[in-house]
Amino acid sequence: MNVLSFSYCFPSSLRPTWGVFVLQRLAALARQVDLEVASPVPVFPLWSRLRGGLPSAVEKHGGLTVQYPRWFYIPGILKTLDGRLYARGIRRWFDGQCRRQRPDLMDAHFVWPDGVGVSHLARQAGLPYVITLRGWLYPCLERTSLRRQARRALLDAAAVISVSGHLADTAADLGVPRERLHVIPNGVDVDRFRPLDRDRARRELGLPTDGALIVAVAHLKRTKGHDELIEAVAALSRDVRLVIVGEDPGRGAYRHHLEGLIAQRGLTNRITLAGRQPHDRIPLYLNAADVSVLASYREGCPNVVLESLACGTPVVATRVGAVPDLVTPGQNGTIVPPRDPQPLAEGLSSVLNRSWSEQPVRDSVRERTWDAVARTILAVFQQVSARGDETCPSDRRRSGNPPAVSDAESALETRSGNP
Repeated sequence: MNVLSFSYCFPSSLRPTWGVFVLQRLAALARQVDLEVASPVPVFPLWSRLRGGLPSAVEKHGGLTVQYPRWFYIPGILKTLDGRLYARGIRRWFDGQCRRQRPDLMDAHFVWPDGVGVSHLARQAGLPYVITLRGWLYPCLERTSLRRQARRALLDAAAVISVSGHLADTAADLGVPRERLHVIPNGVDVDRFRPLDRDRARRELGLPTDGALIVAVAHLKRTKGHDELIEAVAALSRDVRLVIVGEDPGRGAYRHHLEGLIAQRGLTNRITLAGRQPHDRIPLYLNAADVSVLASYREGCPNVVLESLACGTPVVATRVGAVPDLVTPGQNGTIVPPRDPQPLAEGLSSVLNRSWSEQPVRDSVRERTWDAVARTILAVFQQVSARGDETCPSDRRRSGNPPAVSDAESALETRSGNP
């Protein structure tokens, strides 16, 4: 089987830690199928130079040869056109790929812009495609035009892979038939993320070996819940420290806000903003911690939770995305509601005040390897391939009528719980 995968979020020479989870999944999948990888790059001439330039047209990452075709976009405005501009911008490149080796299947890793853009290309080429649903679906649902485009792309997909049960339910509310939905959470590299000596990890990172340490690995974005986390730490014992690992994709504005909040709460000596770190150093931070924390407002399947558990470090996480599928309270951590510092502080305190054995925590994710994920995904691809022309969006005739857009929107509005 020949698969052509698309992911705008993917490591490059300019952003080596971006989309590492997609790289890991595709590297495992490439051991089982013939795989070509494309990471289309949005280009707006002056803006692209200000943002640090562009990656090379072809690069190698994780044993994969990755192509970075360009597509024109306008930053900040007309975002509803991104899916169409994506398809138009890379169409010539895509046609050349098909002439060299026509794929059996197209594989899009985010519904926006990849899924929508790939759906346009697939209709033109008469090819089946699969979309993986991640947390980026939720912002799409907040804008009518994006929601309609994402819905059509999902309805025409030969299969939809969801990294969490909640995302799958959301797709079903949009009208995607349940038989085309497959819940496959992310995996974890259990060889890289494994238990290490805690004091040694702290010394390598230049952190004190005494006292309790909380580590949060997440981009510096408001929706990652860092404001609430800082307030929660302020309520904990004064010997508890926090290290936040992650870059500010907004070019420093939110980091500046957090620094002000930390100073205001008198936590300068207890909270460290470590910035972006190489992926190879993340296991050190997770092993240095007594507990890791994810305070997000929404997620798909947060890999940092899997990575922490694989290191034997318990997790306190908000009830979002796939977190309930990964964290079992009392066994490998605890779950708290999002956007509320008080239960977050209570959850952190309860985990810090308990003794945890590394091996049972690690065993909770031992079977969730990337190779196991790749085998499950391959089975979905084989089902799609076996259905043949039935799965081509341009030809397929679905049985029954999916709900109208207004009905789907109503279902989404009345769904209870957090994304």
